[in-house]
Amino acid sequence: MTRNLLIFDLDETLVHATTAPLARAADFEFEQYFVYKRAFLFELLSIAKPLYDFAVWSSSSKEYVDAVVAEIFVGFDVKFSWAVERCIQRVDAQSNGYVYIKDLRRVQSHGYSVERITILDDSPEKIARQPQNHLRIKPYDGLEGDRELLAIAEELVARSKI
Repeated sequence: MTRNLLIFDLDETLVHATTAPLARAADFEFEQYFVYKRAFLFELLSIAKPLYDFAVWSSSSKEYVDAVVAEIFVGFDVKFSWAVERCIQRVDAQSNGYVYIKDLRRVQSHGYSVERITILDDSPEKIARQPQNHLRIKPYDGLEGDRELLAIAEELVARSKI
């Protein structure tokens, strides 16, 4: 393939989901969660669309991922959307909990070489196996006035010209 692939994380990257509603209305709801889209999401997708193919990879459940993708990617083609079962579970020695690793080599079966993949994620530990492919974003907590996606759009345009 000659196109680049941009993989999006969901929670705290493109959306914020919470069981307690914020002071403003949620963009949509999924089960017990109030879900808030990050500001400038449509603008980011519109700017990146001519430059990248899109995919989603989240460490959330398949049902949640499918519901969120259906809500936020209206009018945009998503090559695949993966959930937690596609992640590699690893024990985190610091927290004694689990970390879910997104190994980009798994994406090669879709025809993309690792060198042509960028993953937008707020969690560096999830992309530790290919840190050079990671475009880190500040976590989104649902607050209005967030402008991170505009800066990310600029970075993606710059990366596509390399």
